Amino acid sequence: MDIQEIKKMDHDKKKKIGLLMGILCALYWGIWYVPGYAIYSQPLIDEVYYNVLASGFSDDVSMIAQAVFLTAINAIACALVLFVWNGGLGKIGEFKRTLVQFNSASKYFLMAGGCGACAVFGTYLAALFLSPGFAAVAGLLYPIIGTIGSVLVLKQKVSKRAYVAVIVLLIGGITLYMGSMITDSSVNTIGLIGGIMAAVGWGCEGIAAGKALDLCEPDVGLHLRFCFEAIIWVIVLIALTAAGLPMFDTIGKLADPTTLLVVLLIGLSFAWCYVTWYKSFPLLGVARGQAIGSLYAAFGVIFLSIFFGPQNALGYDDSSMMIIVGSTILGLIICLIGAYIMASENSDDLVSLRGSS
Repeated sequence: MDIQEIKKMDHDKKKKIGLLMGILCALYWGIWYVPGYAIYSQPLIDEVYYNVLASGFSDDVSMIAQAVFLTAINAIACALVLFVWNGGLGKIGEFKRTLVQFNSASKYFLMAGGCGACAVFGTYLAALFLSPGFAAVAGLLYPIIGTIGSVLVLKQKVSKRAYVAVIVLLIGGITLYMGSMITDSSVNTIGLIGGIMAAVGWGCEGIAAGKALDLCEPDVGLHLRFCFEAIIWVIVLIALTAAGLPMFDTIGKLADPTTLLVVLLIGLSFAWCYVTWYKSFPLLGVARGQAIGSLYAAFGVIFLSIFFGPQNALGYDDSSMMIIVGSTILGLIICLIGAYIMASENSDDLVSLRGSS
């Protein structure tokens, strides 16, 4: 589906396909938390921390190194998955032409890769230094950045109903993890900075991608975005190694079948999340696409509870169970209300969302 095909669609068809892409994005994004949680137990990541710590660096530096390594693995896995995806679509030739020409679209995807690198790295920092719950709360703030940017930079018009839906979804996401935040009084500056990076990074990425997708079709552009991010992180890993941090000492553990499977699942879930996320932007506009995608928090809770049990997924004990479980259920209900407000918007409102000057 390229930009010319999208322009030929009527508004109802755009809305239906765009909503489907947004919901699939949230679904895959939620699934991503399952292998993303499982990777912490793999020696590949666990030993990065201990190797850096043994080299004389502090606990904080060792955890930051873990976050860098996790983010790099995530980006490389997605880039490889998208090679297969675009190969199957017969778009490798177009990918090469776009990369070599480095036209204005490629420049925007380079910006998107940098913003995405900031966001994913910030998410891992927030999860490692505070909790996955806080990371999700911070990440859910990204539609606010995206909405502001879509109006100021992309000149897209956003309806009042869409603004209401964004606010409701954010309230739902925050409520979802409020119990965990209330029962965990620990505060860490690095984790807070990571949360800000996640929100700002994903919000700004939507703006850069929205600009680029006016000039390039989503599949090739998305592939470029992950290739640029992978290159960024390889350079960072080499620089850290030169500075004395043993970043590559555990890379051989990728040959472990279990670790390899987890990394593959990370790449598949996050790549497909992004494929649908990017396809929703030209159909619905950046603000609306990001708002619907923010349903990932609800899906994340559901999938983590299924695969790891509610106690591990929500992080409660006997004393905090009522608060955490109650806030989770209430948050899920609010998120569903927000999604309904956005999904039930009529075609006339959709025109205002896609309008641009």
